Amino acid sequence: MEKLAENFSFSGMTNREHAIFEVGIKLAALFHQLIGAPIKNDDEVMKKIADGLKESISCQPFVKRVDCEIKKIKEGMTQTYTKQHEFDYTYIQGRNLVAEVEVQYEDWIAIGKVEWISDLNYPLMYVREVRQV
Repeated sequence: MEKLAENFSFSGMTNREHAIFEVGIKLAALFHQLIGAPIKNDDEVMKKIADGLKESISCQPFVKRVDCEIKKIKEGMTQTYTKQHEFDYTYIQGRNLVAEVEVQYEDWIAIGKVEWISDLNYPLMYVREVRQV
């Protein structure tokens, strides 16, 4: 499959660099696909949405594994939060999305992750591991 699009990549790009590029694209797609989506603050609902997101990202080229979790929003809410009125809902934020994606391009594997880093007050996307197979 790699050969189908090779004429569109920078000719000096290594397979390692391409694997890192691919994992970055997948993380960005995963993150920006859902941020701001309305969601019920319920474990079962969040798991279903996370599972759907995993399936969506998994069908993209070079993806070997996707792990995704949408954590409950607890800030300003109790553990037993229930909807108070018709306009009362939460939404997916960088604070409650944790995901890891593994891609393989030719003989290189890149693993990237997105998670909330409290010290940075930011949902950081980063390359966690790169290795040759």
